[in-house]
Order: sequence, then structure tokens, then C-alpha cells
Amino acid sequence: MKFTAFTIFLATAVATVSAKSWNIAKDLDEGVRANLCALQIQTCQNNCGGPSKAPMAFCNETTIAWGCGCLLKTPDFETWNWPVPAADCKGSNDACVANCNTGEGDRSGCFIKCQDTHKCNTNFAPVSYTDTADIAIVPDYVGPAVSYKGERLDDLNDGNDRSNLDDSSSSKNQSDGDNNNSSSGKSSSGKSSDSSSSDATSTFKTTGLALIVVVAAAAAF
Repeated sequence: MKFTAFTIFLATAVATVSAKSWNIAKDLDEGVRANLCALQIQTCQNNCGGPSKAPMAFCNETTIAWGCGCLLKTPDFETWNWPVPAADCKGSNDACVANCNTGEGDRSGCFIKCQDTHKCNTNFAPVSYTDTADIAIVPDYVGPAVSYKGERLDDLNDGNDRSNLDDSSSSKNQSDGDNNNSSSGKSSSGKSSDSSSSDATSTFKTTGLALIVVVAAAAAF
């Protein structure tokens, strides 16, 4: 084929300049999602005092939508310690590190920023937008870059576009774990069933890519 060499070169260039974009529902294998959901449900049931006392213990293995509501109490497990948010934080951190390796500039400083913005299993962890009021509702996945303590996290570097988001629109900027945990099982996250997942692909550095295309086109003549 005439453009075989160019096609391979173009694919390599795209792989080099594209950023890793984290989405827990798309980036975890099916088996991993199943195990994570099983752990999430079990943790909720244990916190409520048993399966019969946890009517709102659910986790969707496809979307990773999760919730926990007890019959006789309000779940008192910190949100950032629930299995799904903890896994979401780790995945976001891994994407951040991967983007440091493929990006330009001070990699060492980039790695430090990843550590500073991904203090998983603490209230300084980035908010995970995965909890919903019902198992059929698709999570938001991406929201304002803030911690559960309410602090801005401008250097998440997880490949997701947040330019159109407003921190003040998030109802989840809080320092405790009561985001969707109530005795009635009703979520306070305010998500609707038509919430869509974030685009899992990142934009390319088009300047260099366009140059490659122009050079290739010129070579064809």
C-alpha cells in the first residue's frame, strides 16, 4: 500500500501526543469491575449491620454507579474510603502519572503534582462522581476538580476536560461522607438519569499532527 509507512508513522505520532483520559467504567476490565462492585456492596451491607438492613446497597458492574442506604441508620463510612471512590482516585492518579510520562516539561514536578492532588483514602482525595440515587442512573464521572474537603485541585491531569464546569455547581464539596448515604436511601448528589459520561478521548496537539499530514500529502505528489 502506498501510504503504509506514513500510516504507521502517523499512528505513532498520535500515540505520543495523545493524553490518557481516565474513566473508571471504561478503563477497568469487566472482571475488575465485578469484583469492585461486589466489594462495594459488601462494605455497605457490613456498615448497615447486614444485608437485610441495607436496602440501598447497589453497584452497577457496567457503569460503576453505586449507592448505599441503610434501614436503621445513616452509613457512617467516609465517602473517600468506599471501594469505588477509592478505586476511582487510584485510576485517576495512574492516568496523571501516565500523562506526565508522555507530556512535556518537568516530569519530576509533574509526578509531585499527581501525588499532591491524589491523596486517596483521605478527605483530600478528588471527589468521585460515581454515586447515584439508583442503579440504573449513569454517573457523571467528571465534575469540578475539588477534594472532599472542598479544596480546588487544579493539577489532576487525568485527561478529562473540565473547562466548562463551575466548582460552585457541585453539591459534593463537603468534608464528610454523607453525599448519598441516608436511612431512606435517597442520594443528595442531584444526578439525573440522562447524565452522560465524559468523552474518554483527549484532544491531540494538532500543530505537530497537522504538520505531519501536510508533509505526507506533499510527498504523495
